[in-house]
Amino acid sequence: MNASHPEQGFTLLEVMVALAIFATLSIALFNAASHVAVTSAALAERSLAQWLADNRLNELRAHMRPASAGNDEERLAFAGRDWRLASEIGPAPDPRLLKVSLEVLTDGPRPIRRAHLVGFIEAQR
Repeated sequence: MNASHPEQGFTLLEVMVALAIFATLSIALFNAASHVAVTSAALAERSLAQWLADNRLNELRAHMRPASAGNDEERLAFAGRDWRLASEIGPAPDPRLLKVSLEVLTDGPRPIRRAHLVGFIEAQR
């Protein structure tokens, strides 16, 4: 070591502190990115389920499907996924209408409710 040329650079302690800060920030960034990915997948699944329920209610309103009072559950494929669609059709406060309650669940060993829709259709005379 020469007194006229002091050494330049970082000490080992400074490098270790910088690496610790970088590692902490990297972990936080990774956790945030994985949370966004999981949230977006769940949001896409809920959107598809809501779309499926809305389609079924519109089919009933357009008389494309028979609407009879009672409970029904069916399995169907929509947008490349398997779903369970449970429907309950019963009387409404207005006798000219029927109340339709639709619930869309994922199909599998542990079904998860992804959408619930309540609407009204014209009662058949």
